[in-house]
Amino acid sequence: MARVTILDDSRLARTYAAGALRAKGIEVTELEPESLPQVIDALRVEMPDLLLVDLLMPACPGLAVIRKIRQEADLKDLKIVVLSAHRDEAQVQQLEKLGVQGFLPKPVDANAVGYLVKMLLEQA
Repeated sequence: MARVTILDDSRLARTYAAGALRAKGIEVTELEPESLPQVIDALRVEMPDLLLVDLLMPACPGLAVIRKIRQEADLKDLKIVVLSAHRDEAQVQQLEKLGVQGFLPKPVDANAVGYLVKMLLEQA
C-alpha cells in the first residue's frame, strides 16, 4: 500500500488532505512540524512514498524541509508535493529545481489532492 506523509502546521489542512487520500486507499501519516531535525527523523521512521508539505510553517519552513531532504542520501528521491496558499512563479521554478513534483493551492481541494497524489504514486 502506498504511504504518504502530510507535513503541515494546520491540523485542519492535514485532516482534510488525509481524509481525501484515505478515501483513495492510501495510507497516511500526519506530521505536525516542531523542528527540522524532528521532521527528518520522522520521515526516516515513516519512509513514505510521497510527502505533502506546506511551505509557510513558522517552526519549520517547508522550503528548508525540501532542501534538507534533497541533501539526505536516504530521502533525496522522495516524491514531494507542495501545498501553499500563495503561488509565486519564481518560487515555483525554485521548487521545480529542487525536484518537487507538484504544487497544490490552499485551501486543499480533495479531488485535486487525491488525483495528483494517486497519479504520482502510480509513476515508477
